[in-house]
Amino acid sequence: PTLPYSTDALLRALAPIDIVIDSFYSSNQNNDPIENDTTTQHLPNTFWSEKSQGNFASLIASVARSNNGNSEDDWSTVSFLPSRRYIHKLVQRYVSRLQQEGDGAELENDRLASLVCHFSMSSKNFGASTSGSFNSSIPDPLASCMVSFRVPVITPGNGRRHNKFAREDEPSKNDDDDHDDLLRIRVYPHHNDVGVAKVWEAGACLAEYILRHPQVVRGRKVVELGAGVGLTGLVTAAAATSRGFSGGRGDGEDGRVVEKGDVFVHMTDYTEACMENMVYNVEVNESWLKRRGVDPASVTVGTLEWSEYAQNENNMVFSQTAESNPVYGSHGANSIHALSNADVILAADVVYDVHSIPDLVSTVCKFLSSPWKSTNGNQNGEEKRAIFATTFRNQTTFGLFEKELDKKGIICDYLSLDDVPFVFPCYFRQPRSDVRLCTMKLKR
Repeated sequence: PTLPYSTDALLRALAPIDIVIDSFYSSNQNNDPIENDTTTQHLPNTFWSEKSQGNFASLIASVARSNNGNSEDDWSTVSFLPSRRYIHKLVQRYVSRLQQEGDGAELENDRLASLVCHFSMSSKNFGASTSGSFNSSIPDPLASCMVSFRVPVITPGNGRRHNKFAREDEPSKNDDDDHDDLLRIRVYPHHNDVGVAKVWEAGACLAEYILRHPQVVRGRKVVELGAGVGLTGLVTAAAATSRGFSGGRGDGEDGRVVEKGDVFVHMTDYTEACMENMVYNVEVNESWLKRRGVDPASVTVGTLEWSEYAQNENNMVFSQTAESNPVYGSHGANSIHALSNADVILAADVVYDVHSIPDLVSTVCKFLSSPWKSTNGNQNGEEKRAIFATTFRNQTTFGLFEKELDKKGIICDYLSLDDVPFVFPCYFRQPRSDVRLCTMKLKR
């Protein structure tokens, strides 16, 4: 399927290199975005012209950031995003394809040539054997990348079905403002902890759904299970507040007034690597949250073992806290306490380990059946809500999950994604059509 992303959005999202180059070609030809095909196309010779080479160097410079305000052609002052290694490989691949497909074309543009020279000299200085070097042929599991996304603002319409996305592909006139308005997520692509490796497809899909239907979290206290790198939770925090969605008056589209203290988003996971990275991603996006009317203190993180919550009959607070684990800093909070006060739980791509499914479903069941303690309450006859997004990978695992839900008396209502625009370029391994999105409630 055609993926409707700009080339710079693909680059910032750490997209496969050939997809970035092909998208660059398409945008330079004023065509529609090319198809996400596994077969690399041979591009016309005009694509490899001196002008096109300069445009390619400009693309990289537009995504990179200068560290000290020097000339943009001084590549030594630049922080290459998403990572130096990725940009190095991208430039190598571009030059390689130029030589293979350019029908005699040569590297002619001075700016691109200076970039190639920069990486060549850096390689010699660092050496291929240096741990973490971008030139090393062996990926470093501790090497991070900073992916970034321009998240659209939702403008209110006449009723819940008429939320509209503002233009999200128009950069600011000020480059610094443009960079600062990006949602930034640190990932570790080669780490053995899947929770820090990437923005997973179902997490991106759930975030897109919430952006399209913010009323499902607006003014609510939300807990996310298996939050991973934290993208879904951060987007949820923006959607749960009123600013940017209802003209700043504080009223939700359903007439609910969102008061300070009504909203919190608590993100949970378990491994040390996940927790440390999640805290970092919350802290690095504090300004992004503030610009959307979110108090960063209302976005918290904490460890959670599903079995601990499911088997804790009195909801006693004995999970790790900020005091017992200082890595959480000012964003640390107790997960069992958060769950006992939440209105909504979210989860994305948590259905992959058959051994954890019973505890996961028991956690959902306990949450849905426990009394509603929120100040928002169920005054309008509303019920607690669980929203899950699952990338379909294994029929047996997914079938076991559905069987366990049925055993616990939980009904799934599967949701359509037809009206949900693509925002996050994360569907390169599996398409969004493989994601199953549903709300859950108890049988009555």
